[in-house]
Amino acid sequence: MVDNTNSYKDRVSRLISWGHWFMMANILLAMLMSIRYVFAVDSDVTLLSAIYVLVTWIGHFGFLGIATYVIILFPITFIAPYSAIMRGVGAMIATMTIVALLIDGSVYQNYHLHLDLLAFDLSGFSLDNSIGWSSIGLFLLALLLVELTIANLIWKRLSSIRSRDIGNKVTLFFLGCFVLSHLMHIWSDAAVYRPILSFDKMFPLSHGSTARSFIKKHGWINEQHSQQLRQSNSARSISYPLAPLQCLDTPANNLLIITIASANSELVTEQLMPNLSKFAISSINATQHISSSLKMSDATFSLQTGLPALYHDIFEREQLQSPLHSLSKGVAIKTFGIILDKAAAFEKDSAANIDRQHVMQILSWINTDRQQPYYADITLYASQELSIAEDFTSHVSLPKQHLNAAEKVLATQYLTSLAYTDQLLGEILQSVDLSNTTVVITSNRGHDLRSIYQRSATYSHVNLRVPLYISIPNVAPRTLTKQTSHYDIAPTLLRHHFKCGNPSSDISVGYDLLSTQQSKLIYVGGARDFALYQHDNITLIDRQGQYRFYDKKYQTQQKGQLSFQALIDVMANINRFK
Repeated sequence: MVDNTNSYKDRVSRLISWGHWFMMANILLAMLMSIRYVFAVDSDVTLLSAIYVLVTWIGHFGFLGIATYVIILFPITFIAPYSAIMRGVGAMIATMTIVALLIDGSVYQNYHLHLDLLAFDLSGFSLDNSIGWSSIGLFLLALLLVELTIANLIWKRLSSIRSRDIGNKVTLFFLGCFVLSHLMHIWSDAAVYRPILSFDKMFPLSHGSTARSFIKKHGWINEQHSQQLRQSNSARSISYPLAPLQCLDTPANNLLIITIASANSELVTEQLMPNLSKFAISSINATQHISSSLKMSDATFSLQTGLPALYHDIFEREQLQSPLHSLSKGVAIKTFGIILDKAAAFEKDSAANIDRQHVMQILSWINTDRQQPYYADITLYASQELSIAEDFTSHVSLPKQHLNAAEKVLATQYLTSLAYTDQLLGEILQSVDLSNTTVVITSNRGHDLRSIYQRSATYSHVNLRVPLYISIPNVAPRTLTKQTSHYDIAPTLLRHHFKCGNPSSDISVGYDLLSTQQSKLIYVGGARDFALYQHDNITLIDRQGQYRFYDKKYQTQQKGQLSFQALIDVMANINRFK
């Protein structure tokens, strides 16, 4: 077909029609190039998930093709309504788009990352790791010739194609697939149907609809939905430990783990917490220690298993034991202070009084005559609840921080509750024989004195930095300045308390505290959102894949960077147990 009229209106009309069919041809080409994304996803395949992948595959690339045409080619049609120009421009745009899709597919296959801003903000990220540029160059030239051929063929046969009158039907088909894919995702999100949810973020620029607020408003999902959704994002199966544990049959020493619900490492001073400060001197003192989660149950899980919280639900579903419990066969085991319904418990009695009762119980139990060693753990809640016994008095000094009147009141209560907790710790430690008992004292999280009432859920330095002191018989005390986390506690105990010969990698994403190894990047959080902690710099990544960089004061960094290799290493380390 040849431009044989000077009518601007006719030229534009024909070029718009040509653009529609050129766009359609490239949608089909993009779909063929994108099949690799589907096979890169590890998921359970069901009939519904197969249908979802099919309609998403058609609808998503149909939408992207239409959007590309409307945003780029359609306006150019009115500016330069000449077929030669449009065919050349269209072929170049389509070529660059398909090549970008090819490169993104290669990166996704290797790293499960799309070429978004996060990838290019990663220090050390290079496309050279995934792409052979000589091959891409040849492919680009070949594809450009193919695109020019397609553009010319469609232009020459435009009248014949238009006479078939199927354009509207094809468009409706793509639109129907697009709508159906999002409706299926909304349902799967409400029903927590994992075979579909596991395909989230499969294609570039994809974002599954949820309508969660609308559904909750109408009462179509219950309050357990968030918990079910968190479980659906957790590991589906686990291989743990990766090798049989080779340890002594029965530990020769006692094991005592004391967890303070909330305590900042910088608040462990001789003035405020003299008993804990004294214990720190005769222990392994990890000065740069962080918790693994701001949620108490997840932090405790990581302490006992050395694994991140995304494995927590599979442990509960399969009723697995932590190695600390499984290796304690033949010893007396007792847990104090595990309160399932804390709100109801603290409504009946104060956390300070409950802590006192638990301390009396554990002291009585420890002092019981027994022939075998024991394993005990206790959690103290007073500092989390800002609770103080009525008969306890202490004069605390507030740190030099700018606090308003309300913040000063809460900060004073928090510090006083820490002083009270320290008194309880002193009573426990006086009854423990450190010559034959391994003692671990740590905390689940810290508190920002300026926002104690809100109990901030931010992965800030002040919320994550917690004390860690471990006293092990026949192991010399020392101060560790390297970065450590809750993931390091279990492998340390397995090596030095249970005398296991396994490497730390068999049971944990962390390392033995006394080894020279350390985690460059620490995964903090759960399955739905998490942060990556690296030398006081925090990268927060939410469930939509959005990210932000923060410094140790949790101030946004406009030009933050994350090591690409460190990110790849930490994700590979975490996924080893799946």
